[in-house]
Amino acid sequence: MNRTIAALVTALALTGPAMAQKARPKAAEPAKEEGVSGPIGLKDMKIQLFLEKSGTLSENLVGTKKAFVNTVLGEGEAGEPADAVLITLVFEGTKNSRASDKLARDLAQVKVTQATKAGTRIVLNRVYGGFIFGDTGLAHKALIIDNATCDPLEVEAKIGKTRKLAKIDFSCTFKK
Repeated sequence: MNRTIAALVTALALTGPAMAQKARPKAAEPAKEEGVSGPIGLKDMKIQLFLEKSGTLSENLVGTKKAFVNTVLGEGEAGEPADAVLITLVFEGTKNSRASDKLARDLAQVKVTQATKAGTRIVLNRVYGGFIFGDTGLAHKALIIDNATCDPLEVEAKIGKTRKLAKIDFSCTFKK
């Protein structure tokens, strides 16, 4: 009987700490505010011509090596008159959340410039924030630039650690 009691005491002594560890609650994880987006990235940028005869948009011009000469008249690669471009930015964030419109890391900067004979002209310099991300985790911003197809156009967009830069080689050979 003494052996049985000794064995029982030894078993309890050995399993007691293990049982106590299992019973201990885990440390609470830091609470994340519901509906607030995590890091945001710039997933895509598209630049398209607004084709004036058909009222449609061209293919995406980002990455194209084409030179667009007299596009405003419908000559060259465009195939029909086009004076304006549509820029679409696609941002990626946490699904079903909203980004801050006050924190610098959540603000997108967009700068559009043209190289003219008189020098570089800033066409647009804007900051966007407060993105609302849906089930896909994507948010879109669009802007249209008029009188954009007679001088080279450069679009730079950045947010957080992501940046995209596109250059479109527009020119006109007629007198404006």
